[in-house]
Amino acid sequence: MGLFGTLYFFELRKVLKRRMTWIAFGGVVSVMLLLCFEVLMNNYSITNPQTGESLRYSKYESAMDRQERAEKWNGRLLDDTLLQEMQAAYADWHPVEQETVRDNAVTVSSIVLTEVSDDEAEAERQDQQRRAYEAIYKYVKGVVGEQDVHRVDAAAFYEHRQRMVTEYEDTLHLTEGEKGYWREHEAQVPLIFCWDMGPSMMLAAFKTILALTALMTGMVFSGVFAEEHMRKTDQLVLCSRHGRGRLYLAKLLTVMTLGVVGTLLVEGVALLSFGVLYGYGNNWNGMLQMYLESSPFALTLGEGIVILTVLLLLAAVLHSVLALVFSGWTRSSLATMSLMMVYTLGTLFINVPERLRVLSQCLYLLPAKLVRSSAFYDARLVGGGGHYLTNWQTGIILYPLLALVLALLGSLIYRRWQISGR
Repeated sequence: MGLFGTLYFFELRKVLKRRMTWIAFGGVVSVMLLLCFEVLMNNYSITNPQTGESLRYSKYESAMDRQERAEKWNGRLLDDTLLQEMQAAYADWHPVEQETVRDNAVTVSSIVLTEVSDDEAEAERQDQQRRAYEAIYKYVKGVVGEQDVHRVDAAAFYEHRQRMVTEYEDTLHLTEGEKGYWREHEAQVPLIFCWDMGPSMMLAAFKTILALTALMTGMVFSGVFAEEHMRKTDQLVLCSRHGRGRLYLAKLLTVMTLGVVGTLLVEGVALLSFGVLYGYGNNWNGMLQMYLESSPFALTLGEGIVILTVLLLLAAVLHSVLALVFSGWTRSSLATMSLMMVYTLGTLFINVPERLRVLSQCLYLLPAKLVRSSAFYDARLVGGGGHYLTNWQTGIILYPLLALVLALLGSLIYRRWQISGR
């Protein structure tokens, strides 16, 4: 084994021997498992309107029941035939507008009146028929609204959807060049229905995974330089033959390795958990629009998961290097953890109005905003003159560059100022 390999494995063992490392790894994995399997612990009751009998269900049983009914329509085009079948099943449901006066303000809302047959067998048949088309009904209602779902045809449905896309483009203040790009690259219609429980749960989990792993990174790597400074061994290390060059590279490679491994562990737990609970099957190849109705991206659900996984791993490298720089700069484990927490929660919750186009888009290129399923709604592009990159394509290029800049900055801090301030 060469000198660098010896230094690398020494730094690796040093981090892995810290109690904080295993607390952080075990903590985030446990939290992820609890969030994934929380559905098994939630129960609710349903009262049968005909018999008055109260039935108790778990949330998971309800989800599996919906999935069994919805998967029957996988592969069907959302066309006039399917819409007419759904509308026939819901023919006894009639949305009615009603006005409510509150503090001299009139609020218009809609209620659904259901014709209940006196024949219990007929009422049960109608209920089963509606339940069979429930997934189609809810998806179409999400696009066209309660009033139109009972009479919309395929042409009107896709017109509604295109209007949603166009209105969101205006909200994002897209340029004419960007709008032209999406007219050439957006998803094709008609849409193919696909029930997406497994993939959609995984896509929704990326936001949580990113936050957990960023906080984990702050805890695990907070003492990389801080412990040497606290024990006053940093001066001895920096005076050694390889203390300023190869040792820093060994520390850098160590944090990147453990950051990626920890992130893969947390994501693997989520991916496996949702696979066990809901399965993926052919839904992996379903259109992204089955989860994000007005997304312009011509991607499948599986491709969306792969893209977010790549961004997540690159973000793990970036966050690991950032924690290393904070540790060298502050020379304090507590300060490093605090800065990583402020960075993670700050970028997660702070928002900038879309009218401030440049500032808003820069914020939404940060991992906390980009490594999430809602990033596939964001149609803003980077570039010009007909040559554009989407935000996720930009992130794949940007994150390694930022990690390199931070690594160089950390090297400068380590070489010149790490032992100052005694």
